[in-house]
Amino acid sequence: MKVTLINGSPEQGTFDAYLAQLVRALTQAGHSVTQIDLRDVSLRYCVGCFGCWVKTPGQCVVQDASLEIDRAVINADFVLWAAPLKMGFPSALLKTAIDKHLPLIHPYMEVAYGEAHHLRRYPTSPRLGLLLENEADTDARDLEIVSDIFCRTAINFKSRLEFALTTATPVEELAQRITLRNPQPLPLPKRLPPTQGTRISPPARLTVFNGSPRGRKGNTPLMLEQFMQGFGGPAGIYHLNRLKETERMLQAFANAECILLGFPLYTDAMPGMVKRFIEALEPLADRASNPPLGFLVQSGFPEGLHSRYVERYLEKLAARLHSPYLGTIVKGGGEGTRVMPPNMNQALFSNLRSLGAGLAAQGRFDPAVLKEIAKPEQYPWYLGPVFQVFLRLPVAHTYFDNMLKENGAFEQRFDRPFAE
Repeated sequence: MKVTLINGSPEQGTFDAYLAQLVRALTQAGHSVTQIDLRDVSLRYCVGCFGCWVKTPGQCVVQDASLEIDRAVINADFVLWAAPLKMGFPSALLKTAIDKHLPLIHPYMEVAYGEAHHLRRYPTSPRLGLLLENEADTDARDLEIVSDIFCRTAINFKSRLEFALTTATPVEELAQRITLRNPQPLPLPKRLPPTQGTRISPPARLTVFNGSPRGRKGNTPLMLEQFMQGFGGPAGIYHLNRLKETERMLQAFANAECILLGFPLYTDAMPGMVKRFIEALEPLADRASNPPLGFLVQSGFPEGLHSRYVERYLEKLAARLHSPYLGTIVKGGGEGTRVMPPNMNQALFSNLRSLGAGLAAQGRFDPAVLKEIAKPEQYPWYLGPVFQVFLRLPVAHTYFDNMLKENGAFEQRFDRPFAE
């Protein structure tokens, strides 16, 4: 069988040594292994331009290592995502590579497992596994959160996650799991309710971090700005896509009275550049206390439930940083907010301003408003067939079809450039 191993370790060490043993065990058993060490290749962050869907369907518009990686992924029998945990989540290197798998699926949607998911682009998908190296403070909850998120990611890549193991697993056992003839995937994660934030003394100042890879042009900053308007007091915003300003942003984080971090959902978690910023916060985890933390996660999926899994990670991240957790604002159907007529955003913007005002006056996110913004959390089961029929109609594809036509790529929308 063909195995593709994606190594997201930022440096050589014990993790690489473990992988070397694994590769040796697999090759000695007659399997073909392709190992890609992400630290040694040129890989740009996914910036959410959708070029891989509407300009060069099926491949990133940027000529970087993602083309080689995606070819090796889609033509493998088994793909092992492998990385050490950094701040409770696999490394930013691995997250960046997974974000760049987006061309392997299609922008059009379908109903799968009772939820909206993307269509497959290729007729088959590789089996998937996850290998992690623990941090000193890794606990069972960290591993559960990461496993759930990667189970969701596997679904969106039209596959299933078969295991989430650590380097404490004997190499021979891991090799056997990869080469099983009748593998069993992990159970699908259960649906999660919203987390519960805490109340703090009403802050006088707010520091906001925009994690949209599009920077000021994203939908996320538009929502953050509405929250800031409602807050009313002094508020500064920092754009994480300005990578050269990271040190200044870390200082702003350390000096903040209260923080709101917002980002779009990328492959069921944070974008790679947001994970880079989170890893840069690690020295602050040694402080006895850090500013209260709230989050905003918006996604293109219509249901709020897709963001509940990374929400659990954000709650744990606040605890890791010794920051009071204010809660997470979840908004589904966020793609296109910037281009919608004002009347279509009126209710959302009003609710965001209400949340900001509530933080300034009462020191909390109003649970009733959070629930309203997240609607629909999920569609009732009886609407599944209706939604499925709707998604087959041309009108359901208008958003992406128009961009494909503008770019002269409509006829290529189902291309499979990496097919072998």
